Amino acid sequence: MLFFPFNAKIKPLHAKTMLNKLFSLKKIQAFLENSSLKIRRHFGIILVIIFLLTWLSVLLSRGTDLTTADLGRHIANGRYFFENHKIPEKNLYSYTNPDASFVNHHWGSGIIFYLIWKYFDFSGLNSFYISMSLLTFFLIFSLTKKFSGLAIATFVATLTIPLIGDRTEIRPEIFSYFFSVVFFQLLWKYKYENISSRWLLFLPIIMIIWVNMHIYFIFGIGIFGLFFLDALPEKNKKKSKALGIILFLTILATLFNPLGIKGALYPFNIFQNYNYRVLENQSIGFLSHLNFIANPNLLIFKITLSILLLSHLALLIFNRKKISWPLFGLAITISILGWSALRNFALFGYFSIPVIAHGITYAFKKNYLKKYHVFFFVLSFFAFIFFANRDALFSNEPIEYTPKEVSASANFFIKNHLSGPIFNDYDIGSFLIFKLFPREKVFVDNRPEAYPKDFFQTVYIPIQQSDTAWNNALVKYNFNVIYFSLKDATPWGQDFLLKRIDDPGWSPVYADQYAIIFLRKNEKNKDLISKFEIARNNFSSKKIR
Repeated sequence: MLFFPFNAKIKPLHAKTMLNKLFSLKKIQAFLENSSLKIRRHFGIILVIIFLLTWLSVLLSRGTDLTTADLGRHIANGRYFFENHKIPEKNLYSYTNPDASFVNHHWGSGIIFYLIWKYFDFSGLNSFYISMSLLTFFLIFSLTKKFSGLAIATFVATLTIPLIGDRTEIRPEIFSYFFSVVFFQLLWKYKYENISSRWLLFLPIIMIIWVNMHIYFIFGIGIFGLFFLDALPEKNKKKSKALGIILFLTILATLFNPLGIKGALYPFNIFQNYNYRVLENQSIGFLSHLNFIANPNLLIFKITLSILLLSHLALLIFNRKKISWPLFGLAITISILGWSALRNFALFGYFSIPVIAHGITYAFKKNYLKKYHVFFFVLSFFAFIFFANRDALFSNEPIEYTPKEVSASANFFIKNHLSGPIFNDYDIGSFLIFKLFPREKVFVDNRPEAYPKDFFQTVYIPIQQSDTAWNNALVKYNFNVIYFSLKDATPWGQDFLLKRIDDPGWSPVYADQYAIIFLRKNEKNKDLISKFEIARNNFSSKKIR
């Protein structure tokens, strides 16, 4: 029971009085005016960001061709995890090398891809991939805008967006892009904006997730290492000590994967068992000399790389005091990675934004260029006109996430109860794993590291080049189906298909723009061949190629 003083005067608080205090018209009016002022003040920034995000989203909205992509296998990995409650460590998808062990360094990505696909189909997966890409771009662009200004940040982003948009397939590397930008942003703010070291404690936690998502987790350690080395000469020993402790914890976090130290060191060992030339792993110099590679982003990369090197050379000569050594080290790292492999275009694109912008902004002691924002906006406009992918931006064809025709060949296989053993090419392996496993296993798939080192050079390629090797393989594996991607651009794959068209022992029963299926002429396939055989005069070298 509550007691009040005898003389206390209690005033009732009416509902109207409460509302007036909580929702004062003056307060509401002040809030709206303040918000309106902020919107007007930042309208140009908002407009530029919307434009850049829209451009990037259009470039990324190309969908994924499952017949040549890794995505199907990643989804299958996630499906296998939920069905068997374990992570595959053997090459269980292949009948040629089922006992070959491999490091499943992206098993976590497979789980996420599978769950999104299961509940939201491929359109959900594409939306997730594009959203992650846009968020990653927004974070790195916003940070860059703070020290370089909107104009220079926009100009550099215009250079790099085509490179980021070059990676349209849904891949586990999207997690590496995002986490590496988060690492960079937190470390940058700790060094230049003096945020608390407690924020850096998120980095070891992120690393525990990252090490199970994608092999580029090592890039996060590299970024952290650059900032740590930069802090060592500083007088603030407390700051460098904090960085050292958290870096140690972050390195320790890489051990939290199914294979422990082996998984943590795998980025240094993956190519020891890599004996097949994959297009995306080739250097820009090598690709530039191939006549059939018509990728305009090769030129864009060379232009962007030249600007990066020139801006930092100018910074080194004219204004060395303004050099950010973590950015300088990052400039060297991404230049080497970008030049060494096509697959690093997006990584190069994201981190070129702060690297180039910093070089341009501080190349001269009085910071002349930062003042000429109109000049850089004009440059951005012309860069967009020059770099824009017209096929992507102005195509009359609707943007499709997953064309229905992609799965038509596998649906034909299942509907008509075809059965293996299947001889398939490298490109289509992941698609077959997604559509046919565990009913059928593949001859090979696009994981060179999951097969013995000599498999591709002594088994897979000779089978397609030599009639003797092919006949010996027929005896050994007893192939019943040939299932090939029509986008296989290897010379041995094309020659093999042409030979099978004229091979009396095999009959083509299905073909579309993605794949072709042959059945072996035997009693088992007799009825199917009589029903579906495609006349050989319907094929030509042009159609195959």
